[in-house]
Amino acid sequence: MTETETPSDTSDIDSSITREYEPAVVYIPDPQTQELVPQSVLLGADEPVEGAVAQIMQAYQGQDVGITGYEVNVDQANQEAEINFEVDDPRGEEAFQSLSSANQYSLFEAIRETLLTEPTYNVEEVIFLANGTSFDI
Repeated sequence: MTETETPSDTSDIDSSITREYEPAVVYIPDPQTQELVPQSVLLGADEPVEGAVAQIMQAYQGQDVGITGYEVNVDQANQEAEINFEVDDPRGEEAFQSLSSANQYSLFEAIRETLLTEPTYNVEEVIFLANGTSFDI
């Protein structure tokens, strides 16, 4: 095969690295206006909820309450999304109470608005946890 020829057999392509994407809307907080701004994004079709939360977490620029990570679990049967924040703060879930109302809105309402309004996610309820303990904000 010369440099200009292309292989006719594609069976050696690793299909595990190719994946489908779905268009969706993610609400990202705008720090200047303190409003949620819808943004069209492409998310992996296999885990769209996880992808949406990742986009919001990357965009969040609010107060630091010691979030060291997070895990997203989706219960398709009950249409629930559970977001468990790993918090390095002895107060655990109470650390989120110390956030200003603008920062609470930027983080939690962005996640709620995104997951509850976009049909792609098929989520009817969002549950927040900190170190495995649920909290309401």
